[in-house]
Amino acid sequence: MIKPQTYALPDQMAAPVGERLKAIRLEKSLTLTEVAELTSVSTSNLSKIERGDVSPSFDVVMKICHGLGVAIEQFVKPGPKASVSGRKTVTLSGMGVTFSSPQYLYEAHSIEIYHKNMIPLEMWIKARSPDDFEKWSQHDGEEFVYVIEGSIDVYTDQYAPFSLKEGESTYFDSGMKHIYVSTSPGDAHILSISYRAHASDNASIESLLNASGTVRPQA
Repeated sequence: MIKPQTYALPDQMAAPVGERLKAIRLEKSLTLTEVAELTSVSTSNLSKIERGDVSPSFDVVMKICHGLGVAIEQFVKPGPKASVSGRKTVTLSGMGVTFSSPQYLYEAHSIEIYHKNMIPLEMWIKARSPDDFEKWSQHDGEEFVYVIEGSIDVYTDQYAPFSLKEGESTYFDSGMKHIYVSTSPGDAHILSISYRAHASDNASIESLLNASGTVRPQA
């Protein structure tokens, strides 16, 4: 699959996310300082996001959603969402919602379905070293990763790093701190599906936050 255009122009995605954050903040009559207290995202970072100066990572977006009591699906794409049994959605090629961080480019699929138990993400791995990360991802639940193109090293805080190439996969407890690093000449392309039980609960949203600090893999 062709990489989304926002990879080449990541700031195009920063503005809509920032506008959405500002709209929700003003709707709730909150200052940036109050949002910072609710979300544990610094005031300066929130200000940069609102101005479109930076594109927040998936972990930061989830942190903001939890603090403001907004579902991730509603935050990244406002509007009616399917919430009845028998619900279904189709994401056509290149039609997912994209956002980026210095380490990853994300394309979220099935964003129209509200409070789902699985979060399907296409990811392009830009990171080349564990040193590229200030924080490692960690969230309650389980995660499945399949390499679509290229190769990656998977680092956790409980196991030695291991490698995956095109067509290979891993399934693990995402409560472990973890990161992905591309070992390809270019950016590796993967499918990541995170499972979170009882997604309608606030606790399950909080569980997706990246609260870890900088860590090093086990030898």
